[in-house]
Amino acid sequence: MEYRHAKHSLLDDQIKGLIGAGYYPNKSELTKDALRYLFSRRQYLRVASAVELYQEGKVTLSRAAEIAGMVSEEFKGVLAEKGLKIKVESLSDEEFDEGLKLIKDIRVTSKW
Repeated sequence: MEYRHAKHSLLDDQIKGLIGAGYYPNKSELTKDALRYLFSRRQYLRVASAVELYQEGKVTLSRAAEIAGMVSEEFKGVLAEKGLKIKVESLSDEEFDEGLKLIKDIRVTSKW
């Protein structure tokens, strides 16, 4: 067995060891598990990622709050503390019409 020290870090060797021992099928699954653990222990990282994704327009406010581990009102407070504006999400005309039709249908069937 050959020992290679100079070109491999301890972390690389540990990753290979866990995969080789069968704890993870590949580096991608190990990384996902490590990040899940990291996010579960460091809320500020969850919040930072949620704020970034929200600011980039990649997620809605409610999804960003979920990522941060908060309710929407709490997440709005975080945005306000950071001096960030809350984006107003609007429906397209088609989405609005579909929603209105659904409300009318519910009213008819529930006999309000």
